[in-house]
Amino acid sequence: MRMKKALAVLSAALMLGAMASCGKDTSGTAAVKTKSDSGESSEAVTTVAEESSEAETTAADSADESSVEENKEPPTRDVGEIDANAITFDDGDLHTAHQMGGGGDETDIEVSVADLDGDKKLKVHAIRAEEGKDYGVVKLVFNLPEMLGVENVGNIGHISVDFTCIANETWKNDDGSESLVVGNFLGALAGNIASEKGTDADGNVIQNTWANHYEFAYDDWDNGEHTWRCETDIPALLPANGYAANDEGTTLVIMRWGQKNDVDIYIDNLTFFDKDGKSMPIVGGGAAEGAADAPAEEASSEAAAESEAAAESAAAAE
Repeated sequence: MRMKKALAVLSAALMLGAMASCGKDTSGTAAVKTKSDSGESSEAVTTVAEESSEAETTAADSADESSVEENKEPPTRDVGEIDANAITFDDGDLHTAHQMGGGGDETDIEVSVADLDGDKKLKVHAIRAEEGKDYGVVKLVFNLPEMLGVENVGNIGHISVDFTCIANETWKNDDGSESLVVGNFLGALAGNIASEKGTDADGNVIQNTWANHYEFAYDDWDNGEHTWRCETDIPALLPANGYAANDEGTTLVIMRWGQKNDVDIYIDNLTFFDKDGKSMPIVGGGAAEGAADAPAEEASSEAAAESEAAAESAAAAE
């Protein structure tokens, strides 16, 4: 009898020792009672599976991630400091902004000063030439001599501008899915830099008449709104691509290449710097002809309504 009792106790002790040597966590375990032939009880520890609690934790984590996704804020519109000489469009003036109107691949646009959540910006709305087709190229022109003074245009050494893009309709993917995102925002800062081409005694070009200062390539495939600051030196690549001095025909042209979905462009904080890096004051604004008395557009509620309608359309399509 004593031998059987000793063997039972020894067996339980060996089981406990084996678990300890393996480093197993005994939390969440259960004790199972066994009886020896003598009728005396001993206890052995066995691990209880925790699959149900792990599954609950995973489900909770997934729910949290889904909640974060739904409540995700759009990227900030604050992309840096605003210079004292920046054109903020708070005065409601278009500052000479107008459509180039050269035909070809250019799309028609509507230009206005819009109030976007209490902040006035220059709004550019492209007009689709044909239903179901991509948009053509946006070409927005600023007359530099009128803005900076003709005597100052030859001293431009740097240009900075902020773009806020807001999608009004969904981007349709090749597989048939849709999402309310900005998608691609591709284009260029360019302009007429002189009325005539200049050459030296050997016939080398020292002054071009047109230059693409900077081709930008931005995109956002997660949000229906995004803000970028775009900057470039002047001249950017070739010395011949700088603005000619005292030329009445100089312009800044902001272009957006063809776009698949309806996305409005809001322009703000347009700033010109001289060759010494100092910001240049605006000496004259001058709204484009026929637009001087145009009221600022209340764009905040309009953009929100258009985005909401697009989102509902995308949800229905899914």
